[in-house]
Amino acid sequence: MAKELVINPQRCIGCTTCALTCSITYGEDFNLNRAFVQILKDDRKGLFSIAFSSACKGCKKCAEVCPSGALRTIEVADKPKEGQ
Repeated sequence: MAKELVINPQRCIGCTTCALTCSITYGEDFNLNRAFVQILKDDRKGLFSIAFSSACKGCKKCAEVCPSGALRTIEVADKPKEGQ
């Protein structure tokens, strides 16, 4: 079975653990500017949004470390290959 990333920004607490994990994994430094995922806060609504850059590697390490469940993985059935 394949894993798919599920994003629930309403559960985000703004801790940036996902972005820090991404930056240390791919940028070899704890630097939020080097992460492929960004956490943005809407001060008027008091909510966070989660945005991924097009350079995201799809490794899902962000979901592995998310303490709030805003990012998580689920098992999905493999898609059949064309011609099968």
